[in-house]
Amino acid sequence: MDAFRTLTGGSRFDKKRFHSDITHFTRKRTADHAAQPVAVDYPALLRHHKIKYSGLDLPNPVASLDDLVHRAPHRDSALRLASRWTAMGMKDPTGVQMAAWGTMLAGRDILACAPTGSGKTYSFILPLLALLPPSPPSSSSSTIPAPDAAAAAADATAHTPLRPRAVVIEPTRELAIQVLREARRLAGSTDDGTDEWHVAVLGEEGVGAAPPKKANKKARKEAKRKAEEDEERKAKGEAVDVAVETTDETASKEDKAYTGPVDILITTPLRLVFAIQSGAVSLSSTQHIILDEADKLFELNFLEQTDEILAACDKGRDVARDGEVRKGMFSATMPSSVEELAKGVMAGAGGGMVRAIVGHKEAATSTIDQSLLFVNTEDHKLLSLRDLISGGTFTPPVLIFVQSVTRAKELANELVLDGINADAIHADRSPAERDDVVARFARGDVWCLICTDVMSRGVDFKGVKLVINYDFPQSAMSYIHRIGRTGRAGKPGRAVTFFTKADSGHLKTIVNVMRASGCPVADWLLALPNPSQDAKKALRLRPIGRKDISRTQGSGAAERDDAVEGEGERRVKREKRGAKVRVMGGKEGVFKRRKEDEGAKGTGKGKGDKGAQGASSGTAGKSADKEERPGKKAKREVALDE
Repeated sequence: MDAFRTLTGGSRFDKKRFHSDITHFTRKRTADHAAQPVAVDYPALLRHHKIKYSGLDLPNPVASLDDLVHRAPHRDSALRLASRWTAMGMKDPTGVQMAAWGTMLAGRDILACAPTGSGKTYSFILPLLALLPPSPPSSSSSTIPAPDAAAAAADATAHTPLRPRAVVIEPTRELAIQVLREARRLAGSTDDGTDEWHVAVLGEEGVGAAPPKKANKKARKEAKRKAEEDEERKAKGEAVDVAVETTDETASKEDKAYTGPVDILITTPLRLVFAIQSGAVSLSSTQHIILDEADKLFELNFLEQTDEILAACDKGRDVARDGEVRKGMFSATMPSSVEELAKGVMAGAGGGMVRAIVGHKEAATSTIDQSLLFVNTEDHKLLSLRDLISGGTFTPPVLIFVQSVTRAKELANELVLDGINADAIHADRSPAERDDVVARFARGDVWCLICTDVMSRGVDFKGVKLVINYDFPQSAMSYIHRIGRTGRAGKPGRAVTFFTKADSGHLKTIVNVMRASGCPVADWLLALPNPSQDAKKALRLRPIGRKDISRTQGSGAAERDDAVEGEGERRVKREKRGAKVRVMGGKEGVFKRRKEDEGAKGTGKGKGDKGAQGASSGTAGKSADKEERPGKKAKREVALDE
């Protein structure tokens, strides 16, 4: 007989009575007791996401959020970051995020190149937050306080510079504000309403110092007019109004607005250089510095400022206490020249630089449908754009790129006259005006936004379905960043590039990008010759001279001019064109007139034999007719204005 069955016969286990004991032994495991991440096939992961790793002693990429939490130095804050990441609707990290997270958490410098819209912003923001322990609750606030008079006076006598723990450098203010918005979504706040990490843009919301603001043309004209009126009043013995506050005085007040602790400081190069020189910011204890759109920051107009910022990180640094500053460089395009500069900048301790290339180095994302449209001449561009609008493929919101501020203004005026909700954003507008245009475009009040290359870098306009390159891009990098405003985060997009006969010599540059991106390309385009390096450099330095949009066929301004001019006035105008050649060129589309030296026609052989002159009167008459008409040779002699 079974002894166990005999002893337990008729017994019953009361689950209600022992419920608390059962719960004690069967409760779910907390995150503190979570299992270790399962083994990952990292070579297969790199191949799947098309990640090309190079460097010494390469760290493994982060395969998932659990892997991130496991590697982060501050586990509790990493868990909260992972929770916010999931709440934002994010899923598994993208290729560039996997590579950047793993490299930065391992304490290594990184040079990352990935297509537009692949999540490069979060690839450095999230590991920065995971590496930095949250600020003490007493030293951070969800809102930045405005100082009172006493605080401002105390700060004037004893100024304490901002000492950010991490710095993110962006080429434009719009991009800096966008990164701030995304960073604050992850930084979050605690139960008492205070920020876990204090993230700010230098010069905004009273943080740090802003450079002296350059008055725009309207302000300068207004100041000049007021000065003239004041002089007249002084001469008449009348009272003069009190002078308004200058921009320098306004900037000095902004410098004293806030000097509290900042964990991540986002800034443009010029603002940071000004703040360092004025003593408002110190980078001697900064632990991390990120160069976003690194290829742009290493161009000639930014290179000196970038070099000064990197030098400021080493000035006065206690390496034994603070360690070396870790650096990261990110962009969708990375020329070889920039890589060479990066190797010199990031050749420090810690194993050296890690190079991570996701996809093809000089290609756009495969979600963009790219096409080319031949418009023959500048006169046909506006007509082709109207055909595109009326053809049903013009689906707002739309971005249109041109090569100069003047052309942006003119094209915006033409589209507004056509009844299209269009506006332009460019460097001539004040920050407040640019912010307003971007906000109206995001709300849908503006359907079509005309931009220069300033807005082609990194700015994420939600839902852009079409990008039109009205003016041919000056380089493959410019083309990639322009069309990268659509087709973001895996969504489909479309890009159309206009090209004229004058652009045909550089067409193969764009064709190569299209082929590398996986777009179908006609055989005759692939057979085109590649432009020389000298031709590429010349186009980068100076765009092709183009006819004024307001004077092309179909322009409302040109039609109005023809309507008010009489036939006699037009005849006089044509005669004057025989002595003046008008050509548009340069970055701002400035016109330059060149008068033909009519007196030179009477010199040279002017005092020769009359008989000889008479004998050749027929041919001389024809030559004179040719000289009076400005031909191709005369046009080539005209130098385009800078």
